[in-house]
Amino acid sequence: MRTITIQGSPEGMTAIMVPKSESPYHDHDTVTLQSADGSESVSKTIFRVVDAGEDKWELQFE
Repeated sequence: MRTITIQGSPEGMTAIMVPKSESPYHDHDTVTLQSADGSESVSKTIFRVVDAGEDKWELQFE
């Protein structure tokens, strides 16, 4: 399972942007979102991966 570090609380995240340069993400992969301060983490399943332009992917969660 891959871990993505984010600013703020990961609990309510419905989508995030990641660089296209990272190895590919796929629909239905499960990732761990970890707050930058390390105090919170949550596992989420990717519902859809969308091309967000500007060399980024948008990961949308269920």
